[in-house]
Amino acid sequence: MRGMTDHLPFGKRVRFYRQRRGLSQRQLGQLLGRSEDWMYRIESGRIPVNNVKMLADLAQALRVHLEDLQGAPRLLEDRERDTGSVPAIRAALMQSRHLAGSLYDDRESVRLERLRLEVNEAWELYQNGRFAKLAERVPGLLADARLATRERSSGRERSESLRLFALTCHVAAVLLRKLGETNLAWTAVDQGDMAAVESGDPSIVLALRRGIAHVQLGAGMPAEAVNVTLDAADGLERGWWSSAPSALSLYGTLFLNGAVAAARMRNRALADHMMGKAHEAAQRLGSDRNELWTSFGPTNVEIHRLALALEFEDVQLAVDMAPHIRTTGLPVERRARARLDVARAYAEAGRIDDAVEELKRAFRIAPEQLRAHEFARELARRLHKLSRRRDVQDLALSLGAIK
Repeated sequence: MRGMTDHLPFGKRVRFYRQRRGLSQRQLGQLLGRSEDWMYRIESGRIPVNNVKMLADLAQALRVHLEDLQGAPRLLEDRERDTGSVPAIRAALMQSRHLAGSLYDDRESVRLERLRLEVNEAWELYQNGRFAKLAERVPGLLADARLATRERSSGRERSESLRLFALTCHVAAVLLRKLGETNLAWTAVDQGDMAAVESGDPSIVLALRRGIAHVQLGAGMPAEAVNVTLDAADGLERGWWSSAPSALSLYGTLFLNGAVAAARMRNRALADHMMGKAHEAAQRLGSDRNELWTSFGPTNVEIHRLALALEFEDVQLAVDMAPHIRTTGLPVERRARARLDVARAYAEAGRIDDAVEELKRAFRIAPEQLRAHEFARELARRLHKLSRRRDVQDLALSLGAIK
């Protein structure tokens, strides 16, 4: 069904899938515990879609994938070549050479030192919001990393090749989520998890378990994401989480992701518990770091507190926190997401001009990332309806929110 309704506004997408399922607005509202009038206002665009819980509930009731409701993101800039296309990445994830096509034909092996550098560069591209460029790199990087694991059967080099393949699968998975390809992201992170376990490196195992929970969140499976988070933490050797800055960062980021999952389950106590774990790790770490591309530290904890306030629809709390969010020094991806959440908070409070300025800041920081984000596009559509400012229209056009 992907692509059928990408040209439609969100409300009309909901109407399309509701009618396809043969439901009236009243019947769909009943499935969601909502009124017929609420459904009418969703489909007419009068109620903003501003949290993943609402999207996930609608997708489940309509029996469609979350991505079907979100629509296709405007992301890859180069549409004439296929080096960064989803089919190319899918082929690179195929374990059979026959399914991978010509990707492995006459491919020369890469030294592990070179592969390590390329994996680092891939993560830097992601954190700098350069998703189109990253998409061009991922197919070849996956092929090189897989080939490295096949050429090394034992010893330290075998462990290192598995570690690098796992990290490559992880960056492929987070990119694929941005592309709205959750099912393919699932394939990538599953392969990465298996490689991480075989590598025997607890840091890489924890990184990939966080990746699994991240993909599950994107698929509208918060309960499963919570379980993966708790199981991953329980599986750690006693005291390991505080043994090094990288361990603290991975542990803290795992619980930040878990807190968001708990919030989407509407479990405030569990979300607060997980935020407490993340806060403790950040305090022990003492400063913002980017160990293993986690962007973890006290600032990221505060960014997630704002995100949780939005998840729980605590608008006043989110607005009170917004002016205190400082993102200087963080990677582009984190800065842009924080500014988007601040914009969402101001929009919910009716502070339209403030919301516009924050959304413009987010777009200037990471245009590709904002074009890929449904909340950014939906917010731009709302702001365009509420403001006659020319710059608001230009922003909505740039984000692909309006035609």
